[in-house]
Amino acid sequence: MKNLLKLSVVLCSTLLCLSTAHASSGPTTFLGPTLQGSYTGNINNNSAYSLLGEAGVKNFRVGGTLGWKAEENQYLKLSAEYLTQDITYSFITGNSNQWMSQGALGAGYLYEFAGNYQPHFDLNAYVSHAPSKSLSAVNGTTIVAGVLNNFTVQRRIAGSNAAGIVPALSIAPWQGGRVGVGLNYDNVRYDKNYSPNEDAKGFGGTATFDQKLSQTVDFGLSAAVRQPFNNYAANVSFSNPAFNNWVLGVGGDYTTGKNTLPNTWDVLFSASYSFDKRTVSAPAAYKGFKGETAMPVHDDLMSYTADPAVYMPQVLAVTDQREITSCAYGQPTFTGTIANQTTAPGVTQTFNSPTSFGGTGLTYTVVSSKTGGGTSTVTINSTTGAVTVTGLRSTTTITITATNPCGARVSSNAFTATFT
Repeated sequence: MKNLLKLSVVLCSTLLCLSTAHASSGPTTFLGPTLQGSYTGNINNNSAYSLLGEAGVKNFRVGGTLGWKAEENQYLKLSAEYLTQDITYSFITGNSNQWMSQGALGAGYLYEFAGNYQPHFDLNAYVSHAPSKSLSAVNGTTIVAGVLNNFTVQRRIAGSNAAGIVPALSIAPWQGGRVGVGLNYDNVRYDKNYSPNEDAKGFGGTATFDQKLSQTVDFGLSAAVRQPFNNYAANVSFSNPAFNNWVLGVGGDYTTGKNTLPNTWDVLFSASYSFDKRTVSAPAAYKGFKGETAMPVHDDLMSYTADPAVYMPQVLAVTDQREITSCAYGQPTFTGTIANQTTAPGVTQTFNSPTSFGGTGLTYTVVSSKTGGGTSTVTINSTTGAVTVTGLRSTTTITITATNPCGARVSSNAFTATFT
């Protein structure tokens, strides 16, 4: 028990270092602590089943696996799971905690080679679906370059359709130890409506290490660098014949999301029970590729079945948002025509009231051009839009432009001021 406590301290320290080293700029959610329970039993000499459940503060999972012994050294299994998690998602308007769910199916095949190092070839494949979720829009105002703007952020969480496969090879190079490597291929398609797709598609890799430290204590590590995420996990399991086929464990994992997938981490306490009608308890010969808790069973079939063919560390769902910005000031609108003006030469006259324009916070400018003899001057009040004209026997064409603080503008029809 002392060794288990020491290893638990090492485990927590390792997870803390990993979380610090690999945390991304996005939000990180602690999903636990989570309690896990599983039960594995045989159906007959060549088939078995396993049930798994998890309950945490922000993490719930149920799953089941059927396993078959095809040949003396070949095994098959099918798994299904349902996962729901309360994850923190980052939006322009701030973080939002949302419960998201995901269903997954998996299939596995194991071939045990004879010879030195006890090589295992392990092949697993999965498909998963996470439904999308619509959220309420958020309205507000913001200042851009000193100008007040209205904005609306349309928000949703894009679910996914995903599939993947991982062929893996593991060996036992020394007594009580097993190391493995796998080649991952994932194809995750996010259901985005508002923002550009950031699908996660391509190859990655997984490495595992398992070591039996004593007759009762096992220790495991795994690291996966995959297209949708990186995942790092560690576990310690404790078994004793006096427990009548019970295995207790403590573990944890940290998932670093990619392509805007959030970060999550969890600490898991597990209790697994295996009941084999055919025999009494005996040490397990099989350690699965993911380093799951060892099961004290008669042969490899039940321990292989106890390790699900699919176990998704996180719901594959990402933020999907679009910001629509509009000017907080009235849109300039020219509301009518401005009549041509006639006045006596040399007389200064103010005309053309800005009531011909609609909108708020407008700034007025004027452009004029003279034809015929004589001279003329044209000025405008930039706030009120009133035009002042002085002329001497000339005709001047005048155009007034109204611009709001957001840069939207409209111009009047050209009109003339004639001095006769």
